[in-house]
Order: sequence, then C-alpha cells, then structure tokens
Amino acid sequence: MAEVSFVAFVEDVLDGKNGAWGLKTAEAHSRKDESGQWQTVSRTFRTVKAAYETTINFGIFAKGDKVKVVGKESTEVREYQGKKFYDLIVKAESVVPFQSNREPVGVSVAPAADTWTAAPAYTDETPF
Repeated sequence: MAEVSFVAFVEDVLDGKNGAWGLKTAEAHSRKDESGQWQTVSRTFRTVKAAYETTINFGIFAKGDKVKVVGKESTEVREYQGKKFYDLIVKAESVVPFQSNREPVGVSVAPAADTWTAAPAYTDETPF
C-alpha cells in the first residue's frame, strides 16, 4: 500500500442500507497547452472507503464536490463475466471539502495571532 494525498472531484456517493459508505472520485491531471491554457490530459479514478477504525461521514458529499483525501492506496482485483478488473482503492484516514483557492476548508493559511499576549489579564481571585 502507498500513502497518498490528492484532490479530486466526487463522481458518485456510494450508498448502502446503512447510509453512505464511500465515494467514487476522479482526479484530473492537467498541463498547459501552447496558448497557455490548462487542458485535462488524463484522470485517475478511485474508490474511497474509510480506513479501519476510522469514521467518515461520506453522506455530506455530493457529485461535483471537490475533496482532499489522505489515506493508503492499493489495487483490488475483481472478476466480472470472466474478465479481471483492477480497481484503485483508497482506505481514507480523512476526506475534507476543498475550496477553489487550493486550501482545504478549515485550514488557515496565515498563522494565528499570539493569543497569550492578546488575552486580558486574569484578575478574579475566585478559586476554581
């Protein structure tokens, strides 16, 4: 298994009897053409599942959402109508929404201000 971290679009939310259990994702690979415009040249399709002892609410995602996934990737082999198929599976440790400015939702770009020096002085003598 390989450690992976990638940003992809949700292609499908995989639902079962007990709710959403995973995602199908598509990661676009782009490069600039002669005119300087970005062109998608290929895609990597993956099935994302929660890693062992990890709880992820896949039900909060919808088709078209941009997500950042961190986990371990492996290939699973399955057979259908006499043919073998090889699927990329990611056992995700985290799946978070991703904003268009290339920063994950909830992650601050700038460091937080020093809260210790900005906090008001404690003057109450009451014990806890």
